[in-house]
Amino acid sequence: MIPFLNLPGRIVRLFGANVSVSEVASGICLGMFLGFIPLNGPMAIILFLCFFLFKINRLAAMLILPLFKLLYILGVSVLTDWLGGQILINAQFLAGFWGWVTHLPILAYLDLGNTLVVGGILLCAILCLPVYLVSKKAIIIIRERYFDRIKNSKFVAWLKKMPLLNKITTFVVRVRSRV
Repeated sequence: MIPFLNLPGRIVRLFGANVSVSEVASGICLGMFLGFIPLNGPMAIILFLCFFLFKINRLAAMLILPLFKLLYILGVSVLTDWLGGQILINAQFLAGFWGWVTHLPILAYLDLGNTLVVGGILLCAILCLPVYLVSKKAIIIIRERYFDRIKNSKFVAWLKKMPLLNKITTFVVRVRSRV
């Protein structure tokens, strides 16, 4: 829980020049993939492994994940279920392909027979390029127009002045170094 004390500073650094725009946009896309599939299956674990294996901005993925999960809960799940049903059930020309995929040794365990998972992956595959490009452009605009305002805002100055926050952070660092 202690790393969350530095969260406002990390958010400000997210829009700083030290983080690649492509990494942030890739993190947003991974957050969308995680947000639009059920998180209780093996596909979520595979996507979560991508979180560690690829060079993305993890903070961007974790910050955007609740937004996409909220959209999923509010009705996108119906769309993903419908898309998955169209691909898995109604598209008869894909029946042989799905029979082959679901009997492969490793892919059989990825819930590719679940309409929510397949529909979520299909929806994310359709939206991935537009979300990537829009988020990349938005990060550039935010960096150009608002970064200095955020960096010099009263809220950030107030957070930097909090002595309790600094004491807790230094205490935790000391305790971790002893262990």
